[in-house]
Amino acid sequence: MDLSVREGYARWRELGVRHGTAAALKVVRAELRGPFRSVLLKVRPLRITADELGAALGGFEARDVLRGAVLEAMPTVAAFERSLGRLTDEEREELLLRAERIADHTFDLLGSGPTRLGARIDWSCDFKMGRRWPLDHISRIPVSYPDHSDIKVPWELSRFQHLPLLAAAHRLTGDERWLDEIGAQLDDWIQANPVEFGVNWACTMDVAIRAANWVATLALVADSASDAAWFEPALASLLLHGRFIRAHLEWAPVRGNHYLSDVVGLLCVAALFNDGPEGRAWAQWAARDLVEELGHQVHDDGCDHEASIPYHRLVTELFICGLAAAEALVPGAVSEEDRERVERMLQFVRDYTRPDGLAPQVGDADDGRFLPLMDYGRRDPRSHHHLFAQADRPDGPASPYAAYGQGGYWIARTGSLYVLVRCGDVGLGGQGCHAHNDALAFDLSLGRQPLVIDPGSYVYTADPIERNAFRSTAFHSTLQLDGEEQNPISTTALFAMEDRRRAEALAWEVTEAGVVFVGRHHGYEHLESPATHTRRFEIRGDTIAITDTVHSAGEHEAQWTFPLAPGDVVAGPGRVHARFDTGVELEIECPGLDFRSEAGWFSPSYGRRSPTSFVRARRRTRPGEDVTQITLRAST
Repeated sequence: MDLSVREGYARWRELGVRHGTAAALKVVRAELRGPFRSVLLKVRPLRITADELGAALGGFEARDVLRGAVLEAMPTVAAFERSLGRLTDEEREELLLRAERIADHTFDLLGSGPTRLGARIDWSCDFKMGRRWPLDHISRIPVSYPDHSDIKVPWELSRFQHLPLLAAAHRLTGDERWLDEIGAQLDDWIQANPVEFGVNWACTMDVAIRAANWVATLALVADSASDAAWFEPALASLLLHGRFIRAHLEWAPVRGNHYLSDVVGLLCVAALFNDGPEGRAWAQWAARDLVEELGHQVHDDGCDHEASIPYHRLVTELFICGLAAAEALVPGAVSEEDRERVERMLQFVRDYTRPDGLAPQVGDADDGRFLPLMDYGRRDPRSHHHLFAQADRPDGPASPYAAYGQGGYWIARTGSLYVLVRCGDVGLGGQGCHAHNDALAFDLSLGRQPLVIDPGSYVYTADPIERNAFRSTAFHSTLQLDGEEQNPISTTALFAMEDRRRAEALAWEVTEAGVVFVGRHHGYEHLESPATHTRRFEIRGDTIAITDTVHSAGEHEAQWTFPLAPGDVVAGPGRVHARFDTGVELEIECPGLDFRSEAGWFSPSYGRRSPTSFVRARRRTRPGEDVTQITLRAST
């Protein structure tokens, strides 16, 4: 906010009345600092001299550090490099084809479809909508515009997760044109994005991910590129990236994947500059903080605390990469207990992964990765198998029955049936940044065929209406009363959710015959006639018996929703029959309900959505204890 001295004084008076003088001064100082900083940096842009860079490298040659200490601190990059020598001819050609598209400046990001960006990339543009963000100081960068443009598009492009593929293409062919393209993109980006100006410095998480991918790329090409004209400016920019991250950490009393990305990205930059005093201090601080974040962000049962399975994937990757760097840079920083907690994170991945190899999209999903390397541009973001390769751990087997009470997930595998039930809090200490209204919803598959699904997330700030639709109660396989949400949803606070529902698990019983889960939530106790919803799952063989009980002194309009995977659906009084392309069939039966099939959506990845069927049923509940029994039966 650009404030004059007079405006700043008025702002201080206003805030002082509401929040106290000290708090008011703190806010106003932050608001005033941006414009002064902007003027200062326009007069004296941040630069790194050759002597300063040499001191940061501790007097060592950057090539030697990149090929030595950096690869030791980034074992996933070293493993990627080794894998290039084992590629089949078909795999080699496929990688080179992807690299050719990158060199042609053709990108497919966040639902854009393959789009050629022209001879010179506009790094500040959402190329899906044509919106370009201004080159203002980061204190004045708007997050969104009312035209469906998405700030995540320039952020995603400027993460430079495509650059290691160009390095791999050079390693495979020895062709200098790949190095020239790397250098041209780095030079152009550095010139177009002065430090602290423009959209690509507005989110420290993205700065950190970009820095890690630059370091990875330079490590892969250091032997060939160390004499190139662009090499030293790239190193200098990485030093500025490290300083920016350290000065703009996304810390909060309750922290999530953004702050974790800051810390892990800084560790990757610190690996390059660990022989200098500045980089060594970064490494010492970040290693300690990373271990603290493991305890802060991951429950004892191994679940990330953001109430989202896709974000569990990202956070697990960050801890795998971060702890490896911390161990290499600060020996002894990581304890056996820390490693065991990451093992529990990986076991959760094994347990939630469906038989088709993909993860349910419980909670928010934005396809986020840290170091995709070989996976860039080719892996379904719902596949989380890469985590085991990154951790150098075996993939499987899953537990037949798994209860994650702190995370809020219960998973059963009986016969060929897979069921995941969601019954937990909104995460992030009750802030609900990435949670959905999904209490007592479930994901169901038979073998490799998904049946009842979580539709995903689709988009964030680009379309607040669709953002809220995908996180609403009506988009999940649960019961809704009187058209109300389990938790309030705001059109302005798109990354917040009050935990009004207070979901709780009441029973989890595993027997030789199957499994029973019972849960309850309180999201409808605010109604004129307060109500609670209790749901009982009895899973035996290929059948699920669901008992929904509404406790209330009054009547309510109840709506049941079952989002289905794409298939042919016939719905009517008391019965639904769905048939899928694989030949699998699903029957839903309840004599007291009149089922209807309605047009719905599912989003397999950020920015993409496809039509599917939502089966719904509605009726009015009776006062007292209203019980509805629904049976789902899957067959081939």
